[in-house]
Amino acid sequence: MSRLLKEILIILAISLIAGIINNSISHSRVAWVGNWPSISDAENDSIWDCLSCEPGDPPLVNLSEASALYQNPEVIFVDARFPEEYEAGHIEGAVNLPFEASDEEFDYYYAKLEQMIDSATQLVTYCSGEECESSLHLGRYLRDDKGYSHISIFYGGWRRWAEADLPTAGSGE
Repeated sequence: MSRLLKEILIILAISLIAGIINNSISHSRVAWVGNWPSISDAENDSIWDCLSCEPGDPPLVNLSEASALYQNPEVIFVDARFPEEYEAGHIEGAVNLPFEASDEEFDYYYAKLEQMIDSATQLVTYCSGEECESSLHLGRYLRDDKGYSHISIFYGGWRRWAEADLPTAGSGE
């Protein structure tokens, strides 16, 4: 084996080891094994017509990106729908924070969420789907009023997640 080929293999091995170590200690690591949606599922929700989106809003993620984030146990999914909708079915492990609820009800649910997270926690907000913008408004609120800096919006929401047969919980099971 030539010297150049040996050097290339050494560089590749070092890069692979560095990548594995980085993924293992990173806050936004990618799971090695997971329940990944198919490419066709990812393509179906990759473009949205978000009429209320503005420059500087938290980033929108599609189904495949949301599924990848879900594989990280440190990422918290936040369901912006009303408690009745959440109880009927939600992303498994998601926390309910009904954005359009009364102030008292919202504060009650927020207090529960606040105990679980800190300002560095990666949050993914979602609601019913593309027709619902509560997740966008909740993401803005959590960023602007509560100081959370790592927020993504899963704009495909509950509908896309359930259609993709990804992990769910609730009384509709």
